[in-house]
Amino acid sequence: MDSKYQPQLSCWREDLRKGVYTTKLPLTNNKKLRYANDDYCEFSRQTVGMRTITRSSIIFFSVVLLGIGIGVLGMLIYFLLFIDENKVLLTCFIFILIICFQAFSQVLLNFVFSPFDCPIRFNRKTGKVYIYDHFILYLGSWSTFIRSPFRAKEITVKEFNWKDVQGVMTSVSAPIANGGMVRNYRIECVVCEPNTTYVIDHFLLDTASALNYDVWMWINSYMAFSDNNLDAEFMPEEEFPWPIKVNWPEEIDKKSKASSVEEYQRIDDEYKKIKED
Repeated sequence: MDSKYQPQLSCWREDLRKGVYTTKLPLTNNKKLRYANDDYCEFSRQTVGMRTITRSSIIFFSVVLLGIGIGVLGMLIYFLLFIDENKVLLTCFIFILIICFQAFSQVLLNFVFSPFDCPIRFNRKTGKVYIYDHFILYLGSWSTFIRSPFRAKEITVKEFNWKDVQGVMTSVSAPIANGGMVRNYRIECVVCEPNTTYVIDHFLLDTASALNYDVWMWINSYMAFSDNNLDAEFMPEEEFPWPIKVNWPEEIDKKSKASSVEEYQRIDDEYKKIKED
């Protein structure tokens, strides 16, 4: 059986029901809820690997490796210039090392300068969804090797209509060293053209090592104004927050917090006039 949302996402497992979910126990948000009021809520999409201490450790060891790489590169250049060895082989080694250095620099700068989270907002008064995403620029294309590594990050903010957003579950299995398999589950949201099942975009909502629908059920019930069974406990604050903060663009920040469609439209008209001027 295939997904009804086409083109189908890779590693698709099942389509998720959209609507109010009722359970005997309160619907938990898995401590992903950053903020919520009667107008909008904001969910974290932070992964465990991006916690402050872990990220700092990765940066430290990456700098050490870069230092070693620079030392090796300098030694190879010295041998190339002053010692009569196989210059073709040395030149190939230097070229490969420079390419690795370029790609690795982009990854390192991503860890250094990327924001501590990539949250998502749901406004139930206006029926809008806002995605805050960070990407490593150029990685995986030829531009990786010809662009400056200091342009290694880009913040992208997208706005969608909740009625066009649907949920799907995907999963990936991988073998582990001591035998057996480990499976990772992802709740992804597909964005369809209005009144169709044709997918025009998609974004990640949540990941887990066990089959878990909690975040999707919580958000669906919240957007339907069914608050009676919602766990509203906010996610715990980090003891050492990462210095690069989430910075929503002013226009998107105001729109995502609008208390009505009329207020949203007023804000939209205001910024359209500013752009025209």
